[in-house]
Amino acid sequence: MGSVVTGLFLSSCVSNETAELDQRFARNCEIIRANNAGFTGENQDYSMYADDFFMVNTNFNGSPDTLRLADLKAEDAYLWEKYDFEFLVEPVMLPGVDSETQEPNASVRFYAPMKITKAATDSTEERTAVVRMYETFDLNEEGKIIIQMYYGDFTAAGIYLNS
Repeated sequence: MGSVVTGLFLSSCVSNETAELDQRFARNCEIIRANNAGFTGENQDYSMYADDFFMVNTNFNGSPDTLRLADLKAEDAYLWEKYDFEFLVEPVMLPGVDSETQEPNASVRFYAPMKITKAATDSTEERTAVVRMYETFDLNEEGKIIIQMYYGDFTAAGIYLNS
């Protein structure tokens, strides 16, 4: 009988941990949906970023190799001046795992095609490019973004849009 009680207790602990992790993941998904809406709407709420936030620069020959929040704000402002951004489908949020333990950790990943548009001018036509992107976000216990990385051929898209 003692082993049954112990088993039930341990099962209960695992269920509570799983439920808590599921709740954190659901909360984090909402934060990332708001982040995506802020970026594509050109009105990002940077309060969702932690003070120790960094973004790994995955661009071709990207320099610096790591962006801090001030760098991200400047990069966003620069991009919004030149282009409009739109997700072609609602990104499906996927759970991430801890790279060391391989266990779920409430981080968020998604794949989605993003349309980038450069507006027409007096001398040029409107141009658009579609980048199939993968983006990852790690958030702290308070739900603030601490690490962000995106992957997609944005270098080629920029060359095309500006040619």
